[in-house]
Amino acid sequence: MTEDSAFFSDKPDTIIPAASEPVLIHRSEGGWSELYRIDKNGRFRVLKALKAEYRGVLRYETLLRKEFEIGYSLSHTGICEVYAYVYVHNIGNCIEMEWIDGVSLSDMIEKNRISAEQTKNIVLQLCDTLKYLHAKQVIHRDLKPSNVMITHNGGHVKLIDFGLSDSDSYTVNKAPAGTHSFASPELLSGSAVDYRTDIYSLGKLISLMSPDYSAVVRKCTRRNPDERFRSVDEVRESMKKRRFGFLLPVVIFAVVAIIAVTYMAYGRDHAVTDSAVDTEVFDPAAIDELFQQATDLIELRSDQ
Repeated sequence: MTEDSAFFSDKPDTIIPAASEPVLIHRSEGGWSELYRIDKNGRFRVLKALKAEYRGVLRYETLLRKEFEIGYSLSHTGICEVYAYVYVHNIGNCIEMEWIDGVSLSDMIEKNRISAEQTKNIVLQLCDTLKYLHAKQVIHRDLKPSNVMITHNGGHVKLIDFGLSDSDSYTVNKAPAGTHSFASPELLSGSAVDYRTDIYSLGKLISLMSPDYSAVVRKCTRRNPDERFRSVDEVRESMKKRRFGFLLPVVIFAVVAIIAVTYMAYGRDHAVTDSAVDTEVFDPAAIDELFQQATDLIELRSDQ
């Protein structure tokens, strides 16, 4: 054994009896883990283990143990339940956890099977789950459609995969993590992160589900964390309000067009005596300002 493999000698106390042979159900393509399903005492369970090439490697064994400890400390209906840290012959150390009979949100998005009402329901459940998570000082750091399960029975949300999660109580594995297209700018850059990085990822997720909450998405995904929603409670309240959705860009364009035409007409009528008006009308900065004013006005109206 190599020196890294020494961690492997620290086996969990619990050893799963061979109720059934583990069946491989998923192998992470770009990651370090794989999932097995077992039948234990008449109930399905899932085992999360390391791929063969990562077993016994200190860094990844530590990641698996950290994920177990974070998951085991959580108890919420919107989070996949973690039961034990176990050792299974031919698989190694594993996290034993709840089997979820459902479909991933990524599959639902791919099949275009999400209505506006379903979108709202899913996001509101996610907000409740994230509120609990953040109150426990835990940041998921990898919120994306494939890590959200929707149960077949009742359409309940289950947040899974805490392999990249972090908590204030840990001093290990603090490196940048997450999935590039959903990770916040501060997470990608390696800067300090807090619960607002999950809010950023939530906004990215909402944008894939429905065009009806574009204002919520923009607020969630501001590059500056201080300009985002201050909590998932604020996201939830914004989701409950009626939004202009896909009509918002059309309305903004119409408002800006009317303002621009009015100024242009004024500029044409006063071209000889007031050339400054034409300069202002065609100044890109002025047009951007008009556009932002129109956007703010419409969003203000939609919040009332």
